[in-house]
Amino acid sequence: MASDSVNGKQARNHFTKGKRQQQHQQIKNRSSVSDGGGEDSFIFEANEAWKDFHGSLLQFYENGELCDVTLKVRLPLLPVDFLMGVVAKEQIVKQNLKCRDLLDEARNYHLHLSSRAVPDFEYSVRTTPRKHTAGVLFCVGGRGGSGDPFRSIECYSINKNSWFFGPEMNSRRRHVGVISVEGKVYAVGGHDGNEHLGSMEMFDPLTNKWMMKASMNTKRRGIALASLGGPIYAIGGLDDNTCFNDVERYDIESDQWSTVAPMNTPRGGVGSVALLNHVYAVGGNDGVASLSSVERYDPHLDKWIEVKEMGQRRAGNGVSELHGCLYVVGGFDDNSPLSSVERYDPRSNKWDYVAALTTPRGGVGIATVMGRIFAVGGHNGNAYLNTVEAFDPVLNRWELVGSVSHCRAGAGVAVCACLTSQIRDVGRGSNNVVDCM
Repeated sequence: MASDSVNGKQARNHFTKGKRQQQHQQIKNRSSVSDGGGEDSFIFEANEAWKDFHGSLLQFYENGELCDVTLKVRLPLLPVDFLMGVVAKEQIVKQNLKCRDLLDEARNYHLHLSSRAVPDFEYSVRTTPRKHTAGVLFCVGGRGGSGDPFRSIECYSINKNSWFFGPEMNSRRRHVGVISVEGKVYAVGGHDGNEHLGSMEMFDPLTNKWMMKASMNTKRRGIALASLGGPIYAIGGLDDNTCFNDVERYDIESDQWSTVAPMNTPRGGVGSVALLNHVYAVGGNDGVASLSSVERYDPHLDKWIEVKEMGQRRAGNGVSELHGCLYVVGGFDDNSPLSSVERYDPRSNKWDYVAALTTPRGGVGIATVMGRIFAVGGHNGNAYLNTVEAFDPVLNRWELVGSVSHCRAGAGVAVCACLTSQIRDVGRGSNNVVDCM
């Protein structure tokens, strides 16, 4: 495809226009709670961009360059309604064998994510989000060698492979639960150095501030958070006397917590993630020993059900989702921090070991961004860590990336759908960087 083609420039301009409109609309949507409005807006803007681009597509088709253009579009990442309702019905795409192969790849990707078996399915660059749409990785709270919990947060710039400080929380929090929902970051519970916390605060990138929200019913640290279809679930945790099997659900719109069915097993230092139609609780400690057991919650039945256990007992582990699978990273067994990593595929109900971390990490925070899993900080048995490593599932390999400034364990890590330019350090974060021991 000729890079100086007029039609090529038109095509790039139309996609850039659609992208900017999408980002504009996403920012508007984040100012209020909506039920799926973001995806509806994306489909509308994509339709408009597709109409503008159609004339250029015809020219590319006549020049035999249509597939060259389509290869640049990450079709699998389009909403399935737009993919099947617009792109798959385009005649010039249907008439091109190579483009039809790309459509098949996109269909198979959505089938794979919906738990259907797709023979020989493989991930590609087109199933990976582009950098500017990936969001911002937040590392929130935790504790270091000084013993005092942090109120600081650090944010990761993917483009620069470096971390920067954002505005501090209102409270110090170690072993805090952290999650991002609808473009905001929530920090729940933990311990402030004096007492256990039930309080919650929310960071809004549009205001660059943390705001206090409704408190949980039970004060606890070592909880895990997950979001399934909107509400936030606060799972397990512990205080100085008890490991809890309690589960509370937070409704964002009403700013209220309610109690749902408890887990079958108490779990302090548990990991959790929402995967397909369930919330998973992975490992933790029941007050006697670290656990290899795993259970999942069905919100329609309001019931927890045991699933296949991990290969290794662990608490203080990180849990995240990647390509429809659950990954559990590091943690502590009853003797030492772990470097092992296991992957659970709900389609086969099977656990497998994947490449181990470069160093053991107990109390590690993990999250998935740009098709990779990031493991932040933790404790290796001798010292608190400020190193960060990322897992590439294609290469089955962990590699070190930009380090955080604070050596910390028990931090919460989450990916927020916002831009790095929206987050501004207010000048306090770098004043209390601490020794790693």
